[in-house]
Amino acid sequence: MLEEFNKYLDNFYKEELLDNYDKEVIDSIDITNGKKILEVLNKYDFYFIEDIILNYLEIFMMDAKEVEKGILKLKEKLGSNFQVKIGDDLSLLNEIM
Repeated sequence: MLEEFNKYLDNFYKEELLDNYDKEVIDSIDITNGKKILEVLNKYDFYFIEDIILNYLEIFMMDAKEVEKGILKLKEKLGSNFQVKIGDDLSLLNEIM
């Protein structure tokens, strides 16, 4: 999965990711499901995917359908500009988990 994340991370963020998480943890993420989650995040125009990778890697260990359900609940709760609100307060992502 690290290779997929590298598409979203510059060298600084790659180092941060490896400082935050063991490589074994990152490698344990199912690549097919991880790609689906990245697609979901892009689908809903999350402009801070690198921050999610760095701080909420656990989301990528969830089922992609559950992640999308959680995003839709946040969208309903926060309104049309929900991405901006989440971007301003990443702790809102805890509601997905």
